[in-house]
Amino acid sequence: MQTTGSQPARGMTLAALLVFLAVLAFYLTQPGYTQRRLVLFVALGTVATLGTIGAYTGRALVAAAGAVLLALLGFPQATLWIFVLPMAGVLAATALLIALDERTVERR
Repeated sequence: MQTTGSQPARGMTLAALLVFLAVLAFYLTQPGYTQRRLVLFVALGTVATLGTIGAYTGRALVAAAGAVLLALLGFPQATLWIFVLPMAGVLAATALLIALDERTVERR
């Protein structure tokens, strides 16, 4: 089995998701807990998880959609930008690598 460029990125996306979910859990327990924060964090975690599932299964469009939605959902919460934008970037980079791998396979 030949290793393609997207396979290591898929594993890195999974690791980034675990770190991202841990950060969300940490910030959720900080003072100032509200229902709005809970809903936002659940939405961020869900979108990141779905994007990672798309990346892990090799669906570039799902991973790219997860990256865009994650960036849009994280925009109103400035405190989390330092965590949301890198996660969105990892998803976008993985989606790009998957798309390039698919394109390479089609040319062969």
